Amino acid sequence: MEACEPPGHLLVLTKDPDVPYELVIEATLTADGSHSILVLEERGMPLDHLAAYGAGIQVHVEDLAAHIAGRERCDAEARWNELLPAYQDLAANTA
Repeated sequence: MEACEPPGHLLVLTKDPDVPYELVIEATLTADGSHSILVLEERGMPLDHLAAYGAGIQVHVEDLAAHIAGRERCDAEARWNELLPAYQDLAANTA
């Protein structure tokens, strides 16, 4: 953990000995009236992993929204497979 500033900021650096890169995960919460805005950012992955990470992060955020709303989690693998083509298209336009 690089930084933890409750209630609005968390910064984590991950390093897997089997992976040749470090990943930074940063979450910020900002009050917006009676709501909160969550910004989740992951950076450091190689560009050829961008689509897979994007689809995976979206699955996690959708599961968080479902939990907050009192709904069940989705079938993560099915949802990831559904999202991946759109993220591959987006990643193809990233240089």
